[in-house]
Amino acid sequence: MKKENQAKIKILLRLIIIVMFLTVSNVYGQSDTQRVIPPPRSVQLNAGFDVIVKLNGDIVYGLVKEVGPYFISYQRTDIPDGPIYTIPRNEVYVISYRNQVKDYITPMESGAPIDSHYPHRQIDYKKDTVLLKKDTDLFKNGSISFGLGFIRGFTKVMDVKNYSSSATFPVISFGYEINYKSNLNLGVKIGFGSHKFATQQFSSYDSTQNNISLKENIFALYVYGRYFLSQSTSKLQPYILGGLGITTSNILSNNTISFTNDNSQVILVKSGTRSAPIGITARIGGYYFINKQLKFYLDAGLGLSVINVGLTFSLKQF
Repeated sequence: MKKENQAKIKILLRLIIIVMFLTVSNVYGQSDTQRVIPPPRSVQLNAGFDVIVKLNGDIVYGLVKEVGPYFISYQRTDIPDGPIYTIPRNEVYVISYRNQVKDYITPMESGAPIDSHYPHRQIDYKKDTVLLKKDTDLFKNGSISFGLGFIRGFTKVMDVKNYSSSATFPVISFGYEINYKSNLNLGVKIGFGSHKFATQQFSSYDSTQNNISLKENIFALYVYGRYFLSQSTSKLQPYILGGLGITTSNILSNNTISFTNDNSQVILVKSGTRSAPIGITARIGGYYFINKQLKFYLDAGLGLSVINVGLTFSLKQF
């Protein structure tokens, strides 16, 4: 019995030694093959793409294709072969390009403190709050226009088809407008012009001949909206325009009455009328950008004249 017990004890000790050896070997094996994971590295913002910072604080990563007068086009980095997207120019603060060059699209007003962490925000120390920067200076962001109108489009002369007409000078118009939304401008415009009309009427009943000449002076004041039909960065921007206003007409009439049986007898009759009805303007046309601040426009429709051509100058420094 003692021999059997001693044999069992030896076998048990051997098993314990084998188990301990296998455990220690496994621990050292795992320790030798364990991988060390390096800490994550910060991603560079301009690593192969451009950074667009908007005035409201949003950041867009992409490849800028074109910086147009009204829109900025870009392509998303996660869709290299995808469509071209656009952002209204007046919503973008700055573009940081891949080569670290920065292009400030909508600069902040000077003299106001700016939060360095959020450059699109402006600090108001009096109220102890951080406010979104809004440029409310209409005279910095607006544009002025000058135009000439051809082909009479408005008259209050009765039976105007019975008269021959000629323009004393083309209709002249001046306007001022601001950008209200990305594709909508609001503005006010004044215009004035003068037209001459003439006709002859013969009456066999009383043997008289009437030589009638009219001069109509017109003046208009409109408020209008100009809606751009596309958001492309092309130099050609089509639009539609509509508005209401007051149009005044002042007609001066000279009627020379002569008698056919007595050429020495002539009667001159002068008269005048004035009216100020509500006027409507509705036009369709397009802008062509000569440069960032100067553009040519051509449109046609209802108003003082059928066709208008002119130039528009932007007061905003791009």
